[in-house]
Amino acid sequence: MDKETIEELEYLLRDADRRLQTFLRDITKNKRHIHPDTFARVVATAKQYRQELSNIPIQEAREYLRTHQTLIGALITSTDWQSPSFAHTRTSQAGRETGKIYATINDYKRDQHWDAHRYEQAFLKEYVDAFIKIPVHVNATSSGMAAFTTILMFLLGEKKAKGNIVCGRSIYFENKGLINQIFADQIVAVDESKIIDAIDIHHPSVIFLDSLTNAPDIIVPDIRRVIKHLLKTKEETYLVIDNTGLSIHLQLIPMIFARRSNLRLILFESLNKYHQFGMDRVTGGIIIAYGKDTEKLFDWRVHAGTNIPDITAASLPMPNRGILTKRFTRHTRNATFLVEALRNWILHHPNAPFEDISFPGIGSYFTIKFKKSYATIPVYKRFVGLSLSIAKRRGINLVSGTSFGLDTTRVYLTAIRSVPNIPFIRIAVGTEDSGETSAIRDLFIETSHIFSFGSHAINFPEVFLPES
Repeated sequence: MDKETIEELEYLLRDADRRLQTFLRDITKNKRHIHPDTFARVVATAKQYRQELSNIPIQEAREYLRTHQTLIGALITSTDWQSPSFAHTRTSQAGRETGKIYATINDYKRDQHWDAHRYEQAFLKEYVDAFIKIPVHVNATSSGMAAFTTILMFLLGEKKAKGNIVCGRSIYFENKGLINQIFADQIVAVDESKIIDAIDIHHPSVIFLDSLTNAPDIIVPDIRRVIKHLLKTKEETYLVIDNTGLSIHLQLIPMIFARRSNLRLILFESLNKYHQFGMDRVTGGIIIAYGKDTEKLFDWRVHAGTNIPDITAASLPMPNRGILTKRFTRHTRNATFLVEALRNWILHHPNAPFEDISFPGIGSYFTIKFKKSYATIPVYKRFVGLSLSIAKRRGINLVSGTSFGLDTTRVYLTAIRSVPNIPFIRIAVGTEDSGETSAIRDLFIETSHIFSFGSHAINFPEVFLPES
């Protein structure tokens, strides 16, 4: 276990303990509004968790934190109500939040609640660069897709999506499907490299881009150049960016802060990837917006019912920029290491089925590009199955599953059901140390060699080749 992993785990242990301490203070303050038996049980449980957190060996901390993430969140919200009372005659129905509930403001958690507010403010403080942060609007949602659908409802409901809408061809396929269904004939799909030309030709009211595309060809659009260009235009334009891939690495608000322009910036990302520090126990999303009318995203989150649940917000680790930056750096380091090795192998084996590796030099995932005659789903499944079989033989932990930003490297055949999108193999690297990453490199080199030139040494079972 390397130094940075230990530092991350120590922070997560302290953070969980701090959240429990705050919970104990809150319920003690409102003890008379909590049933005595309930109060005794939750206090005892919280103290037990705190004791376990202080004694857990660092080697066991990851699994303990992961399995207890939602248990701690459930405990913190256990005395709450989804419709907490703001007044009472004898006993409140607000539990630990008694005295903090206000009529028609936060008396219905679907609309807003303190756990979401605390997380949003911490996210803004830690992860968003801005000279003054008050004009920046941060709204947590129940998932990354919930964040996106909230944005779509805002654009529709406020009549912001007028005329042409420009969409990068390589944006996330789920988002692309919604956009095409909702806006239909308004959509102008263009290559990410031609966004500037599309702005000048089509004068869009809305532009959809991914900061780091999750597609066969992984692209990092020059969003800063796009913003500089939009600052000169006269039309009101909403630039909507799925920032799940780059997360805190991309900071755009300082470019437009206090500028007189018609540009409105809306970023969103999933909280499933980097922001749980690999634990992957709850879903969540976040919207960061700046510019005229973007404060109304809060109202549309209410209308859409997409607010983040209280138990989710209470389960999430509190934001920490230093720790998250180091985690993102480890992902990029490991991806770069594997990509360099695989590209070198492909270069020296021109007769292999592989064409190249797509990786822009940043992020936690890359894709393997096959030559045209090999670019089929059965071939892709065989590669994934062989990778898992070799990893098993070598005693290496390798996972086949969706998502990225997690601790263990994953090999995955993605977009398999998303017609007309093209399926592709994505390798999402973990945060393994240098020795583990070297072993992963060796297993993918062996996989590539056996896959390309054949071997009777490996028999991979059908269990690794599920039908989809």
